[in-house]
Amino acid sequence: MYEDLKNLSERPAVFSVYTADTLWTEPHLAKMMLDTHLAQDTALASRPTKAIDRVVSWIDDVIGLKDRKVCDLGCGPGLYAHRYAKRGANVIGLDFSENSVAYAQGLSASKDASVSYRVANYLTAPLPEQQDLVTLIYCDLCALSPSQRQRLLAKIRDSLVPGGKFVFDLYSETAFDRVKEGVSFGRNLMNGFWSENDYFAFQQTFRYESEAVSLYRFTIIEEDRRWDVFNWLQYFSPDDIRRELEAAGFSSIAFVQGFDLDPKDKASFAVVAGL
Repeated sequence: MYEDLKNLSERPAVFSVYTADTLWTEPHLAKMMLDTHLAQDTALASRPTKAIDRVVSWIDDVIGLKDRKVCDLGCGPGLYAHRYAKRGANVIGLDFSENSVAYAQGLSASKDASVSYRVANYLTAPLPEQQDLVTLIYCDLCALSPSQRQRLLAKIRDSLVPGGKFVFDLYSETAFDRVKEGVSFGRNLMNGFWSENDYFAFQQTFRYESEAVSLYRFTIIEEDRRWDVFNWLQYFSPDDIRRELEAAGFSSIAFVQGFDLDPKDKASFAVVAGL
């Protein structure tokens, strides 16, 4: 047990382990993530409905959605894609959670909105071509390593028409300042979120100062298995992301403080990048 705890306490190399597929595709977790997406009393997985409405309205005002071809990456249960379609856009949503996509398809069918959903990992699957707008919402880009971001930005660039836009949001340096290292442990930690079976779990938070990266590592110990979830987050300044976008071929770049349209929000900012 001493060796196990010693190994558990060691700081992993930045972006050395990637477990997003576990978090979003393991059946119990997929259900819990969908429930968290839809919950109105927490912002762990998505913004509340009123904030989503404000964001979509802002995108419509800035870019215009009617008759636009829009690809929503990491669309989850269609909270944004469905609203784009209701404003007249022709929408394709991509997400690698079958559970979330199934919910999104049901939502669009019940509300008579025209959206095409695909179960796909946007890091590896081809993106639709000739898009007017690509969106990646709720700081998804922050969960990717530098090499993953480089590949994805190139794919997004190639999927856009001349003059097309890429709209996304990021966690800021202010959000990184709020990250505190620590460890917690408990039985059925987070009220049974990690498994429908009895379990014990560690939650560790690491800060990587020079890289402006945090790691939330969860180690789950069930009766018959032990497994880990690594939740990496990169934090950005406008200059940081400008350099990455310019290297990927984007030339028109604008920033908006607080993507939920709260001017007091310093923890995130939105980016509109064009070709």
